[in-house]
Amino acid sequence: MIVSKIKSKTKMKTISYLLMFFFVIMIIPLHLFPCFVAGFLTYEVITSLTPWFERLVGSGCARWVVVTLIAAFVVIAMTLGIVSLVSFLTSDIQNNIDITAETNRIFSGIKNRIPNYLPTFLPESAEELKDQAVALIESNLIIIRNMGRTFLHGLITIFIGLIIGAVVSLNKPSGRCTYFTQQLLERLNYLSQAFRNIVFAQVKVSLVNTLLTSIMILVFLPLLGIHLPLGKTLILFTFIFGLLPIVGNIISNFMITISAISISLTVGGIMVLYLILIHKLEYFLNAEIIGSRINAKSWELLLAMLIFEAAFGLEGLVAAPIYYAYLKTELRAQDLI
Repeated sequence: MIVSKIKSKTKMKTISYLLMFFFVIMIIPLHLFPCFVAGFLTYEVITSLTPWFERLVGSGCARWVVVTLIAAFVVIAMTLGIVSLVSFLTSDIQNNIDITAETNRIFSGIKNRIPNYLPTFLPESAEELKDQAVALIESNLIIIRNMGRTFLHGLITIFIGLIIGAVVSLNKPSGRCTYFTQQLLERLNYLSQAFRNIVFAQVKVSLVNTLLTSIMILVFLPLLGIHLPLGKTLILFTFIFGLLPIVGNIISNFMITISAISISLTVGGIMVLYLILIHKLEYFLNAEIIGSRINAKSWELLLAMLIFEAAFGLEGLVAAPIYYAYLKTELRAQDLI
């Protein structure tokens, strides 16, 4: 009888692993990864804020207060965010700066400072850039249409994820649970831990990276009489791309370097050295903030990102650190690593 129960429990546990593996892998092919991120992020934020509000309003309605505040914040933030983003990105126009002339100056500056024997892949003027963009759009109309459809689908699933995360956080756990349900909840709990460790840690890393970049672009360079073209926009992109582990930092650094070279090779060299220092600092931050939580080194995350990007594309690239952290959490729970 005891042996039969043990076998039954082992079978249930194995099924829970298989189901979890199936659902986690199918999230990306079904294009539900934005919903997954939004749902888990909402749940984690509500869970993290609830203890603070329990001290003010009691445990009975603390979660409801948090959910209400988050809903109001999302609506207000989206409204203000769109207005602020438009104002932020068009500040140069409001200051009577000719964007076309500025773009031409950047391309011309880069061309004049790159030796003739080196190949250049950048357009020579804003007009050429516009022509290339129009040709690219005309030759990829179907892809662009599908991208618009994908964007709309992603936006809808994000809102659904927000709702699901809020509803799950408000749902009180039942007192009665079967062994199979307990195992599924344990799998979900480990996935939640991995998500929290990766996402919240990466936000911290991106904020530090953006702050250091902002100090260089908005403080040190202006003190030397140097104003980096499109500096505010580059700072915004630094934070957004910084949310992608390792790869995002490389993308933002490339954009900043191109802008700096348009002024002079000296300024470009200074920015490259400064960005290298930030990049090295980010390795320490990743090791301290992310690596210490999941015991993973940079090459492990890079390998996981490479495999998932090859298998699932951009969504796989973003999902890889979360899934890898979850895998290590499960292995550690079984004392396998």
